[in-house]
Amino acid sequence: MTSSLTEIVLPQRPPGMPCPMVVTDGDRRSLFVALAAVADPRDPRGRRYPLVAVLAAAVCAVIAGACTFAAVSDWVRFQDRAVWARLGFNGRVPAATTVWRLLIRLDAEALSQVLARWLRSRTAPLPAGGHWWRRVIAVDGKVARGARLPAGRQIHLLSAYDTSTGIVLAQVQIAAKSNEIPAFTPLMLLVKTVLGSLEGVLIVADAPCTPRSGTPTCSPNTARI
Repeated sequence: MTSSLTEIVLPQRPPGMPCPMVVTDGDRRSLFVALAAVADPRDPRGRRYPLVAVLAAAVCAVIAGACTFAAVSDWVRFQDRAVWARLGFNGRVPAATTVWRLLIRLDAEALSQVLARWLRSRTAPLPAGGHWWRRVIAVDGKVARGARLPAGRQIHLLSAYDTSTGIVLAQVQIAAKSNEIPAFTPLMLLVKTVLGSLEGVLIVADAPCTPRSGTPTCSPNTARI
């Protein structure tokens, strides 16, 4: 894997380094800036690697196809020192166990929202609202393959997918001995946080949702908010 991926998601360059691509307005919001909003769960003493560097490396590795902690670590290790420096590492990179211990301690909900906002900042502006255009959010539940809770139960997620941009705006974990219906309202609140408003949004879901006072209501298949 070459450093081309980091050239796209990490647009800041050292002074004097030539720019091989045109940086758009959306690109100017660096991934580093976005990830800086994620709280670091570690004690300040003994931190070997910057949190932003580890997160940026994980994002690049996942975009490149990594789907395990070991694969993330391998992707970073196979890069040259120039890429390490761009990611924020100083001469050494974390092992897979270090990446794993750090990532599992993060607030997954907060990280998901940060990445959703960053992805949206890199997309082209969408048409203004009107009679001929609606933002459509598809809500669906999936079981994560290969991921299990300590008790052995598979992880069941309910996700909100923006069909106009291809971005997963938010996702919530379904509680044990429950179903997708109680998770719908918390999911919509997260989507509202990312979008800023749900006005004019069309929600498409494959499960009935329970109307509640002051929250979005929906029919068994769709809801316009």
